[in-house]
Amino acid sequence: MNMHSTREFDAFGPWIDEVRTADDLPRLYRNAGLDPATCRLVLKVPRDIERRNANPGMHLYDYLLALDDETLTVLWRTGDTFDRVSLPLDRVAAIEDSVRLLNGRLTVHVVDGSAYTVAYNGSASGPIRDLIRELRLRCLPATPSVVADDLGVPAEPRLGRDDTGLLTDYHRLIGSEPGLRLINASERRVVVPHAAAERLYRRVWPITLHASILVADDREIQVIHRRDWFTPAGDDLSLARTVLPRARITGLTARPHGRYRDVHVVTAQAGAVELHFPMAAGPFTTTLLS
Repeated sequence: MNMHSTREFDAFGPWIDEVRTADDLPRLYRNAGLDPATCRLVLKVPRDIERRNANPGMHLYDYLLALDDETLTVLWRTGDTFDRVSLPLDRVAAIEDSVRLLNGRLTVHVVDGSAYTVAYNGSASGPIRDLIRELRLRCLPATPSVVADDLGVPAEPRLGRDDTGLLTDYHRLIGSEPGLRLINASERRVVVPHAAAERLYRRVWPITLHASILVADDREIQVIHRRDWFTPAGDDLSLARTVLPRARITGLTARPHGRYRDVHVVTAQAGAVELHFPMAAGPFTTTLLS
């Protein structure tokens, strides 16, 4: 056992740490040719194991994320070695981040249709938010201007008590970036199937379409939502956010949901990427539909 692996083991926990020097790199990634001093932000993401099940001989970090001015490099553990990919920031089509209790998940979509997902402990979401902020600073134009969409949206989103978490995230976002404006707020609702047989079935086992809040400026669209759009019961435990750089969007459309009444599916297309956002029918989705 060498000194570096001992220090790595002593510092191991569920938290995501910033890597500032080569000595901070996990042992597995030391030969990756990556210099933290040349990066804007480098994060090491630990394995999802309890400390009592870890030992100094193990590789303790599943991911290394390195961001510079032009590229996001993702390294991930595969047994006792690792794979890597370098993603040009001008090819990033969307950033999805969600947390349900301790289950965190960050996905970066690229315009060629590929996607890379990093799993992390939800209690350590702060560094992931920092990474997303840095990604946005480098993926988007420097200066936003307010979007002048006028779709009769109220000054504040109106959601039920069960979606206080979404409202809190919205206010935190608007407070830090007042240039973003509310475009649509969709309340949760129990959906009604088109098919008569399923309507009978769903009287006993109803399905809920969850709430969402959409904000935008001329640089990006952001959707605050739950991890799953439809569930058999309520969901006040997960929180998700999807960031869409407008420069990469090649289409924004809506269509009626094929299974449920008064539900529209908003589709954002960015190259080969298609992301779908089911929302209760309203002025915003109807405008896109028409």
